Amino acid sequence: RIDVIGQSRLTYIIAESDNHFLLIDQHAAHERVAYERLMRGYLSGKLEIQDFLFPITVNLGADGVERILSQKEVLLRFGIDVDAGGADTVFVRSAPVIINESALEVTLKKMSDEIEQKGGTFAFEKVISDICASLACHSVVRAGQALSIIEMRTLLQEMDEFSFSSFCPHGRPVSLEIPFSKIERDFGRIN
Repeated sequence: RIDVIGQSRLTYIIAESDNHFLLIDQHAAHERVAYERLMRGYLSGKLEIQDFLFPITVNLGADGVERILSQKEVLLRFGIDVDAGGADTVFVRSAPVIINESALEVTLKKMSDEIEQKGGTFAFEKVISDICASLACHSVVRAGQALSIIEMRTLLQEMDEFSFSSFCPHGRPVSLEIPFSKIERDFGRIN
């Protein structure tokens, strides 16, 4: 059982278990949860999708539009429905509920750049993990964002859903665990 104590610097969740003091990076933790949900949804074909009342317009330049539209079928597997919006733009008509508008723009631009750099050898399937990491990173709480105790508890409960949640998708640790025995030793309470 983990008890949330509070938040430090609007970045770290402070918590404790029976034997440990915990510091959790709220962005890294939420990013890991979002990443795992996107990967699970992608692999199972069961992502919760939202249709936009008004399509989101993403400016990619003419070549970028062509590159993204060449991956339309693969993007649909993510629930991301794109159409040509004009010479330089695409319209995003739907996307997974878990991701936000800015994440779509950043990810589509990144994907277009990857296709350009790798030319005809670009294989979207090989970078699914990178795309999920990018979507997750730009869709979650940030450092510097105030969270309520309930939001912090919910995030820690969501982390328990996934067995591998000790690192964010980019490899940064999600939490630090300090045994109370070490703290007690450091304060001279025990030998």
